[in-house]
Amino acid sequence: MIKNTNNLGVFFNPKSIAIIGASDTLKFGYAMTNYLLNSEFKTYPVNIKKREILGHKAFKSIIDIPDNIELAIIIVPNDQVLDAVKDCVKKQVKGIIIETAGFAETGIEKYIKIQQEIEKIAHETKIRIIGPNCVGITNFKNKFTTTEIEFTKVLDAGKISIIAQSGVLGNIFIDWGASQKIAFSKSITLGNKVDVDEVDMLEFLENDADTEVIALYLEGVKRGKKLLEVLRKLTKPVIILKNGRSEIGSNAIKSHTGSIAGDDKIFDAIFKQFSGIYRVNNFFEMFDIAQVFATQPLIPGKNIAIITASGSLGALACDEIEKVGLNLAPLNVSTKENMKLIAPNWTSLRNPVDLGPSLLMTFKPALEALMNDENVDAILYIFTVPRKPLEDFSIPITPQLSEIRNYVKRFKKPLIICVFGSRWVLDYFLKDSTKYQIPIMTRVDHAIKAFKVMYDFKNRNKS
Repeated sequence: MIKNTNNLGVFFNPKSIAIIGASDTLKFGYAMTNYLLNSEFKTYPVNIKKREILGHKAFKSIIDIPDNIELAIIIVPNDQVLDAVKDCVKKQVKGIIIETAGFAETGIEKYIKIQQEIEKIAHETKIRIIGPNCVGITNFKNKFTTTEIEFTKVLDAGKISIIAQSGVLGNIFIDWGASQKIAFSKSITLGNKVDVDEVDMLEFLENDADTEVIALYLEGVKRGKKLLEVLRKLTKPVIILKNGRSEIGSNAIKSHTGSIAGDDKIFDAIFKQFSGIYRVNNFFEMFDIAQVFATQPLIPGKNIAIITASGSLGALACDEIEKVGLNLAPLNVSTKENMKLIAPNWTSLRNPVDLGPSLLMTFKPALEALMNDENVDAILYIFTVPRKPLEDFSIPITPQLSEIRNYVKRFKKPLIICVFGSRWVLDYFLKDSTKYQIPIMTRVDHAIKAFKVMYDFKNRNKS
C-alpha cells in the first residue's frame, strides 16, 4: 500500500488520544500520561489492571473506549505491543506511536519477528506508525507532546524542527536547546522506523508553515533512493548530523536502533550533491547553524566584518574566514573615518575592528558604520569583556541587543555574537537573546561556518 505524508498531521494535532499502558506510578510514561490527561487534548488511559488512572476512568482495551480515537500511544512491555497494535487496527485509529523498546535492536529472533509483524501491519493498512523504540513527537506551537518535556521550562515555538532516530536523545537536545535559548517548532524521534521514517518527515516538514529550517540526526537509511529524491526537491535548509563514520560507530548504531549505517563515504558524497543540504560534525554545530537560519536574514554576499575587543580572536576568525572560502570585508575609507571620530587613537579600525577596552562605549557607532558599508555583508561580534566589570558597573547588555536587532532588520545583514568567556558571561547574553532574536554561540568556527552555509544556501540555484 502506497502511503503519503498528508496523514502525518495526526501526530502533531490529534483530536483524540489513547495511552495504552498508561501509568499512575513513577516509571517510564508517567510524566507523559500525567501531562496529557490534564491537558486540553482529549485523552483516554488504557490499563488492563486499573479502573482509574490519575483521576480518569481507565479502559481495559482501546476497543472499549466509547469514542473514535485518532492517535494511540503504546508504552506496554514489548511482549504485549503486537496485540496492542492489532487492537488499534480494530479501533481504526489513524496513527500509532510505539515508545516501547526491545525489538530488532536486541538481535533476539523473537523480537525481530514481532517488529516484522508490526511492519507488515503498517504496510497493509492506512495506519501510520512511528517507532518502536522512540519517545514520539512534540509540537511546540500547540504544546502537544508524547515525551517528558515540561513546557514551562522550554521556550515558546520557534522555526527549527528536528528529526532524530534516537529516542532519549530527542529529550536531551530539547533540554539543551532550552538552556541555549533555542526555540523549536517540532521534534520527532523515529526509533526503529517500521513505517514513518526521515523521508516521510522531511516531506511533511517541507510543507509545514511553522518550520523554516530542518535539523536531521541520522543513523541509518532504509529508503536510500527515495531519500535522494526528497533531498533533491527540498527548498528549506537541512542541517544533517550522520553518525557511523567509523566501524565501531556503525556497530553501535546497529545495537541501538537495529539500523545499518552504511558506507559513510557514500553518504558524504550524497549530501554534497544537493544544494541546501549541509553536513555537520556534532550537535553543537548543528544547532548553532540552525539558529542562525531561524533568526537572521540570508547573507547577501561573502564579505565578513569583525568587531571585537581581542585582536588575537579577530585574527583567528580571519583564518576561519579564509579556510571556508569567504572574504574579510574591505572597509570603505569613509567607514574607517566615521569610526575614528568615536574611537580612541590606540584602537585598530581596520577589519577586524579591534576596539579593545573601549568596546562597550564605541560598539554602537562602530556597528552603525559597518552596517552602512556596502562592502560588508555580515558581521561577527566577538565579545570578550570579563564578568567582573560587567558586574561591578552593572552594565546591561539589552541596549546592545536592541541596537543589533534594529540594524539587522534595517540593513538585512546577518550578525552573530560569539561569546568568549565564562558561563556567567554567556548566560548574561542568553537571558535576553530570544527576545531580540540574536544567535549566541561560543565557537568562532561555528559562526563562520554558519555564514558560509547561509551563503551557499542563498546561491544554491545559481550556476
